[in-house]
Amino acid sequence: MNRKGFTLIELLAVIVLLGVVLTLTMPSIIDSLNASKESSRKILMGNIKTAAETYYQECEYGDLWDEGEYGIYACKRNNNIITTTIGSLANTGILKVSADDKDGTLTVLDPVTNNSLNDCGIIITKKKEDITDSNGITSSKVMYEVKGSTKDGCPTTDELK
Repeated sequence: MNRKGFTLIELLAVIVLLGVVLTLTMPSIIDSLNASKESSRKILMGNIKTAAETYYQECEYGDLWDEGEYGIYACKRNNNIITTTIGSLANTGILKVSADDKDGTLTVLDPVTNNSLNDCGIIITKKKEDITDSNGITSSKVMYEVKGSTKDGCPTTDELK
């Protein structure tokens, strides 16, 4: 009699072997995924900082102050300080995010927690510094300082440096 197929013992041996392999490899796979999420978060923080600087420049030199066009996302400047949210950076088109507009607004998601960062406030300050070189020539350097929030789950000032 010619039998085809596997015996129950052979199938159990393969299942046990797969279980051992998975048990040994899962921690490294999980560590890899977590490292990837942390790396994505660092990149997002850099993008938020760059977008905040651009937002300030658009407020100062562009038409981003126009509430008729930008509504609640229009900037409000107080001397050299602008207070806004990460959601405003995304919804003005300055911070590029993948399309997730359930209610008509773009959502910035934290890659680690998958929570929305839209309501996280940031403060952008423009600072001007005069620098004199070795030849006695003075030039001005413009810098932007971006401060994060103390709200749980929001980027901190240190993360936005």
